[in-house]
Amino acid sequence: MKLYVARHCSTECSEKKIYCGESDVPLSARGQEEAKRLQKETKGYGIDLLFSSPLLRARQTAEAVARERNIPVLFDDRLKERNFGAFEGTDVEAPAGKVFRYSFALKYPRGESNLQVAARVYAFLDDLKENYAGKRIFLVSHGSVCRIIRSFFVQMTDEEFFAYSQPNGAVEEYEL
Repeated sequence: MKLYVARHCSTECSEKKIYCGESDVPLSARGQEEAKRLQKETKGYGIDLLFSSPLLRARQTAEAVARERNIPVLFDDRLKERNFGAFEGTDVEAPAGKVFRYSFALKYPRGESNLQVAARVYAFLDDLKENYAGKRIFLVSHGSVCRIIRSFFVQMTDEEFFAYSQPNGAVEEYEL
């Protein structure tokens, strides 16, 4: 099975580098242009199924990819961004949040840990593997989820895991 994984296109939050976990924000003007580019770049992918996080920024990106294709966008909550809890809307570079950001087991206050995100994302990937063998699947999700998906396929040290960041609007390909 071919798996294409895209991080949603840019938002004001990603451009300003603020935590935007479960906030339901739209694509920025730059993100809308990126979505048009992504739609064109993926024309030859032969996608059978398109799954997306239900959050608006991912939905808008997925809908751009689905445009001019005869496939629906299927939404799954397991593809939502990590819940950053009390740090939602704050600067991602602020020292207070880094202890949670660069930890596997620590949960953001009122939020999630990387391990919790991995549990739901790995379960989603296992479901794809079990139910859609031989299909070409396109996923649209978020930065933390894209990092977790990469860890499913690629061995990484802790440093490599935390250093990895899939750019907005970029696509990674994996074999499942």
